[in-house]
Amino acid sequence: MMPSKLSQPREWPTAQLADEILRHNRLYFAEAAPEISDAAFDALVAELRRREPNHTALRQVGTPPPVAEAEKVTHKRPMLSLEKCNTPDEFNAWLRGICATLTGKPNNAKALPPEDVAAWAGQSPQAWLVLTPKIDGLACAIHYDADGKLKLAATRGDGEVGENVTHSLKQVGGVPNALTDGLFWPHGELEVRGEVYLPLSAFQTVADQFANPRNLAAGVLKAKENPALAPSFLRFFAYDVLGPELPTETAKLALLARLGFTPAPHARIRPTHAHVAFAQWVERRPTEDFEADGVVLKLDDATLAARLGLTAHHPRNAIAWKFIAESGLTTLLDVEWSVARTGTITPVAIVAPVQLSGAAVSRATLHNVSNLRRLGLQIGDTVELVRRGGVIPHVENTKGGGHLAIVPPVHCPSCGSPTRLEQTLNKATGKTTELLACTTPEQCIASRSRKLLHFCATLELDGFGEKVIDALLAAGLVTDAADLYTLQAGDLEELPRVGKILAQKLVSEVARARVVDLALFLRALGIETLGKHAAMILADRWTFDELRRLEVAEIAELHSLGEITARQIVVGLREQAALIDRLLVHVRLERRASQVGEGPLAGQVIVFTGTLTRMKRSDAQARVVKLGGLAGDSVTAETTTLVVGADELDSATPSSKLKKARKLRETGDKPAIVGEAAFWQKLEVE
Repeated sequence: MMPSKLSQPREWPTAQLADEILRHNRLYFAEAAPEISDAAFDALVAELRRREPNHTALRQVGTPPPVAEAEKVTHKRPMLSLEKCNTPDEFNAWLRGICATLTGKPNNAKALPPEDVAAWAGQSPQAWLVLTPKIDGLACAIHYDADGKLKLAATRGDGEVGENVTHSLKQVGGVPNALTDGLFWPHGELEVRGEVYLPLSAFQTVADQFANPRNLAAGVLKAKENPALAPSFLRFFAYDVLGPELPTETAKLALLARLGFTPAPHARIRPTHAHVAFAQWVERRPTEDFEADGVVLKLDDATLAARLGLTAHHPRNAIAWKFIAESGLTTLLDVEWSVARTGTITPVAIVAPVQLSGAAVSRATLHNVSNLRRLGLQIGDTVELVRRGGVIPHVENTKGGGHLAIVPPVHCPSCGSPTRLEQTLNKATGKTTELLACTTPEQCIASRSRKLLHFCATLELDGFGEKVIDALLAAGLVTDAADLYTLQAGDLEELPRVGKILAQKLVSEVARARVVDLALFLRALGIETLGKHAAMILADRWTFDELRRLEVAEIAELHSLGEITARQIVVGLREQAALIDRLLVHVRLERRASQVGEGPLAGQVIVFTGTLTRMKRSDAQARVVKLGGLAGDSVTAETTTLVVGADELDSATPSSKLKKARKLRETGDKPAIVGEAAFWQKLEVE
């Protein structure tokens, strides 16, 4: 991002303010290259609305022209923006206007007594709202023909004309290529509208290279070739369907779910409950895997919505209640270098305290050396901080003004060992990232501290926080996790601020962790890529002794791990062999009966091949997981069933998956080979 050329909106002439709004509007929607945050843009719009509520620029907000070179698609029904509010008073004013119109008093909305509004909102059988999060993504319209086959997909564009993104959108998760609703298709042609977004978990893998999830999602969806990420990383929340005449918004969402879509998270509430529901979403927001900048509140009753009608800019039956601004400007005071448990050294911005989401923030991540150089930061710069998903503050961009260059340290800030720059290739983007690392992490006090903290946090050893761990290391009472099991209460009482009660509690916590679940133990070792998913799969198949003897190829055969993950696991277990041996003197490992999911497919690995007619492959794989199974991408010795599309079942040129499955069956009874229809039919019978 580049900084905006203007900085004090209240001092600008109105014409200049309007031009700036339209410029940023075009950068955001048409070019996916915004220069300012959503909060800053909303402030510009609010200032213009304060001066001239009917200014023509306000009608164009969110409606830029589509990219000239792109194939244009004219929407049969305009995709309008939403009216916005930021405070309970603004929401109440909207609700008062709704109530006045629906009770026959549209010209006296301001004079309508609050008790009349409350009575209508709390008692009228028609006064229900549907609340959904306002996903920060790209609004899209997907058209299906009379047979339920996807034929066209387009972005919102200017609301009248959008951009054809059919090819990319067919690969997006949550978008069926063919719809089914029971045994027949009664709906004819229909259009589904919703939001394409990039999950925050996927964005975190490339957060150092892109400004935000929304920009990246836009670039991926519109790319003609070589997108930064595969479109399959994207997801789609459906929120509207055009075609069948349905009486309510909840009926629409129910139909969308039946058709194979993922409806936007939603709740049906009374208008009088809106304030509480909004507050609940503010709390819930950090736990979601998508970025949202508010909630949408829409009248559930379609008949009432039709009575309210539309403006040139927005429908009157809905409003977007925005969250408190998640960004702010502050000054970069310094950069600290933090050592992780792996020895990686991460730059952390130290800034003048700024309020974000009601909390004072004075530190923000800079991710890595590559990102630091991309931003071109200097000490003293004015920087914009953003809380991505309401959780992790990070530096979004700089507006300059600094005076002192930032140089990565040549020695580890913890142990003083030399540092080195390492190049890592992100396979998803094809880009190389530069990381700074300590050359002797096994001796580095900070690295050892982070490893111990990870071990204690994974095993939920209460009381072993950063201060206690650092004190243990400083006193020489521990050097690694195995030493925790030899601690005596008397030793701990000698530490600063640790009395008899706390010392005994710490010893008791360690004693509780002398019998540990195998999957949990694997995660506690802190081996890169050996997280919850991989640990569950490994622990479900092998004992720990067996795991330690495995080669890379044996682990790589597992459907969802692959060679890179397998290599890191094998190397990690061997590098930590001495620590593991010492831990096993004190710890007994146990295996649960099943580490994988429950359901009719529990313990099974299902692989699909050929063209599926019932649903898209990604949807079929998701359903397998919901039913307790594991969805494989390739046929291995672990595969229990190969599901074959009708086009390939009797083909003279079988796929490589079908060939391998047949070869495996020559020496055993796995994998079973079944047709798509038979596979799903069996599950429905069961």
